[in-house]
Amino acid sequence: MSKIKVAQIDPNGLCNSGCWFCPVSYASNPEIGRKTMPVETLESVLRQLVAGRGDFVDEHFNFVYTAHYNEVLLYKHYDEMLRLFRKYGLKTMVLTNGTPLTPARTDLIKEYQDVVQGICFNIPSSNAEQWSKLVKMPEKMFDKLTANIKYAIDNLPDMFNEKRISIQVNGVNNNSLVQYGGWLEMLPNSPKLDFDPQNGDLSKEERGFTELFPGMNVFQQPYLIDRAGHLDKHGVMTNMSGINNHAKAGGKTKVIGCNSGAGDWIGRPTSWLHINANGDTFICCNDYDFETIFGNVNCSLLKDIWMSKEHKDMTQNAFNTLCTTCSAAVWA
Repeated sequence: MSKIKVAQIDPNGLCNSGCWFCPVSYASNPEIGRKTMPVETLESVLRQLVAGRGDFVDEHFNFVYTAHYNEVLLYKHYDEMLRLFRKYGLKTMVLTNGTPLTPARTDLIKEYQDVVQGICFNIPSSNAEQWSKLVKMPEKMFDKLTANIKYAIDNLPDMFNEKRISIQVNGVNNNSLVQYGGWLEMLPNSPKLDFDPQNGDLSKEERGFTELFPGMNVFQQPYLIDRAGHLDKHGVMTNMSGINNHAKAGGKTKVIGCNSGAGDWIGRPTSWLHINANGDTFICCNDYDFETIFGNVNCSLLKDIWMSKEHKDMTQNAFNTLCTTCSAAVWA
């Protein structure tokens, strides 16, 4: 088993948004992870990770993502979480839909800029009416969202000027689609969008955000995925055509690895640590329903869980099941 290179810990298991490209929009956050991780559990995990450097943890490990279909700014112990990250010399960033980034939260982040490396807003539209439709939130909330972003820009000037505050515009254009060489096929329950790469919805939204927030780091993300078949199941979009056309081309029949997150053929299952708010360890962030749990940090030491037969067996099981529906799978 490879050493842990990155950790992805979800401390609260809930999101207040329902973005059209996310499983939360079609199925509520799974109950098993819909909890608040105790601070004591979080500290225990961080302590073991830092102590394990050079052993079962990579010696350069220093970054923890705090996301798994959740909104981390809703974590009621967020201030204590940042304090713990500072205590153990770890870095993180904020991935948020923006509505919970209140001035108080921004002021807290300002105090912990040695810990928080950046803020990435995940916002699919710069138009209030369209935004409301795409995220299933009241249109009147858009004004609060833009006010939150402006407050962050004004109060985190170094982060803003260094382009560490950004807006990621998730969407689809022709480059995404199988018929143009991409990996996606849109299904009947997806929103009706203009896919033109130059003047379609995605490009218009990028320009809209640039006008709203001059100088902001705004970028398109047209390469959405169906979250290992979850969005396929709900008739929104599917990667299966792309997998069959690209990954399995040439008669390939078996998943042998993962190219997501590690830059090699190992990837998520054996180089990323994923933990939900219940303390369960699982294989990959695409496992929305926690079908690949192989341990729990409240019951066993992290090293024992990571090096366990259960972890190896669950990885192989995922290669035969979950990963076969994922565009990051490596086939042979």
